[in-house]
Amino acid sequence: MLRLVIACGLVAALGLPAALPRWRLDGNPNPPSQAQINAAENRVRQQQAALGAQQGRLSTAAAQLAKLQVQAEVLTERYDEVQVDEQRAAAAYRVTEARLKYAQQAENATQRRLAGLAAEEFESAGGFDSMTAMLGDADGPQGYLNEVGLGQVLAQNGTDTLADSQANDVVARVFRTQAHDLLVAEQADLRAASELKLAIQAAVARQLAFVQAAKTERNKLAGQLATAQAHETALEAARAAALAAQAAAAAASAAAAAGSVDGSGQAPSWAWGSGASVTQGDIAANWALTQLGKPYQWGAAGPDSYDCSGLTMEAWAHAGVQLLHYTGYQWEEGPHVPLNELQRGDLLFYATDTSDPATIHHVGIYIGDGMMVDAPYTGAFVRIDSIYQPGGLIGAVRPAG
Repeated sequence: MLRLVIACGLVAALGLPAALPRWRLDGNPNPPSQAQINAAENRVRQQQAALGAQQGRLSTAAAQLAKLQVQAEVLTERYDEVQVDEQRAAAAYRVTEARLKYAQQAENATQRRLAGLAAEEFESAGGFDSMTAMLGDADGPQGYLNEVGLGQVLAQNGTDTLADSQANDVVARVFRTQAHDLLVAEQADLRAASELKLAIQAAVARQLAFVQAAKTERNKLAGQLATAQAHETALEAARAAALAAQAAAAAASAAAAAGSVDGSGQAPSWAWGSGASVTQGDIAANWALTQLGKPYQWGAAGPDSYDCSGLTMEAWAHAGVQLLHYTGYQWEEGPHVPLNELQRGDLLFYATDTSDPATIHHVGIYIGDGMMVDAPYTGAFVRIDSIYQPGGLIGAVRPAG
């Protein structure tokens, strides 16, 4: 974790200049170098390029997935249509089967009637003599019929019966053929549509898995980019704060040597150790965390909105310490503490000129691990920030209890 030890004025009890800050960054006791910052910037650019390329791949994959989903919808609807048609064909087949049954029955009936007519003709064609003639014919009954002519017999006794027999035979053959062909065709269409549907659904599933994998990789790269950006920001803030602290310490030392420290640059005359207790700091920090998400409002001190000093004032009020609603005054309402000795609840101050406390413009509440709760600016909400995020960190104060 990045730590800063910063002296913001004279050590009141001893009247001596504060020690110069010592930085630790990945085991290096020196402030981050410009080369380190440049390397971090290059890493950010590399991560941005990788993320951009992956986002392009994801966009292409998503577009392909959209096309496949449209195709799947079309083919699924086609399958539904063919399925309905097959159901209709099956119903038609059942109807034609019934018609075929009746046609066959009619055909059989007409054939029986035709046979009966022929028999009647034999019996009524001249009595015994005719029968004798028929039987005596060398070709038997068939020769007799050929001689007399079946058409003549039927013309005289049952022309309609013969016509019915022929018609029923034709109808039976037509129904049989139509029913079979229709059902076979629709069943073939259904199988083809089903195969297409399954194929496109499998393609959609594969593409969806590819898109999900691309999203996972995109999110991973986005996380790496955020980490690289945060690292770069922390390095820049650390270097700026270290250099500013060195300058401020040098200025304070020079002013002390000259005996000319004025009221605006002098550290408050709080004795070391006079700040609030650890328990009070925890109370203030924990209460501040309960206000996350409430909007920033200039001049507000709760309960529904806050500005930065209003939030810190209310937090410490819950811990039994009264502060004034102004960052400049809060800067003087407790002993200053170096950043490597921060406790939860300590106040962190930010200035446009870190060598001049008169330019302090923001304050937050330390909650541990290099993080703070603060009400940052108009349009934002009470949130958790890195203590180095705003920039211009001038020092920390432990409110006096």
